[in-house]
Amino acid sequence: MKVPAGKVWTANEKQDSTSEFYISSTEVTNIQWREFLMYLKQEGETDEYKANILDTTVWRQGLGDTEPFVNYYYQHQAYSEYPAVGMTLKQAKAYAHWLTEIYSLKNQGVKITFSVPTKKQWIRAARGDETMRYPWGGPYLRNSKGLYLANFKSYDASTIHYNDESKKYEIITPDGFIDDAIITAPGKSYFPNQFGVYNMSGNVAELVSDDAVAMGGSWNDTGYDVRVESEQPAAEPKSTIGFRVIAVIE
Repeated sequence: MKVPAGKVWTANEKQDSTSEFYISSTEVTNIQWREFLMYLKQEGETDEYKANILDTTVWRQGLGDTEPFVNYYYQHQAYSEYPAVGMTLKQAKAYAHWLTEIYSLKNQGVKITFSVPTKKQWIRAARGDETMRYPWGGPYLRNSKGLYLANFKSYDASTIHYNDESKKYEIITPDGFIDDAIITAPGKSYFPNQFGVYNMSGNVAELVSDDAVAMGGSWNDTGYDVRVESEQPAAEPKSTIGFRVIAVIE
């Protein structure tokens, strides 16, 4: 999706500018990452292939009963359109470099460079021309019909349940799973922002190229932590962190 040159508004009302670029409408998905690895394997780039295998054990990072996702989230076709997780920034940049090579072979008359966005570019694509805290331009997490506008961890009175067996209060999701069992959603879920970009808040926090953080919050963060400028440490791969790419046409 095209992001025109424009101003970046930050939380403390500072401004900066960005040049025009394009950004993927969704986070990089599992099937896209599998295509990347398949290409490396077919081309005999064994070292590169091994270096870019995702860390599926990130689903064991204190998230409750998520062991099935260790085995199935990345591999199973049911999750093909879900965002890839478990990569480092170095691996994300390797994916973007591969895309640049592929497109140079297909479009020899046009130079297209793919990369992981900088923080400034990411905020510009997420916020657009607005100064609001969320990509959809408002201060609320639901629309006028009461539907959630992002994938995040929500708590209210309707989700609290008293378990007579354990004698404890539990958080129950609308699908009946306890607390952290809700994970990511497919890339094209909820509603796009003014640039046609999905899930810039929630779903997975997204890596940026110029800092060791991921932006926008994830499925495992509360509403306050899925603001456009929400940051979380990203030095290590996590089940809550993915990324998307941008492209510059020269």
